[in-house]
Amino acid sequence: MAEISKYSWDKVKKEKLSETFYRQMVYGEKVMVAQLDIRKGSVVPEHMHENEQITWIMKGKLHFKIDGKEMDVGQGEIVIIPPNIKHEAIALEDTLDVDVFSPVRSDWINGTDSYLRK
Repeated sequence: MAEISKYSWDKVKKEKLSETFYRQMVYGEKVMVAQLDIRKGSVVPEHMHENEQITWIMKGKLHFKIDGKEMDVGQGEIVIIPPNIKHEAIALEDTLDVDVFSPVRSDWINGTDSYLRK
């Protein structure tokens, strides 16, 4: 049986990926939740992964390019990105978002997510 765990974002390590991009993450066996602090003008380069992704914008706004389609996603809005679909994002404002992934992002856990690190 899996262990029950409790976390507070205030106590989860904040990882600096660049001068404008910070990440915190918590994960179990099959799902990961991450809080991303993305400053205006920051770019998440085009990439794809095997994980289904749900992005919930808590504040700010991101401009997404997903599989050739473009959309702005702002505060209170959610976008679902299916597995193995190319996507990228640009922060139009200072943004705080929550991303949920299934399965967990092993590249984020082991630090092989070089497309995000600058």
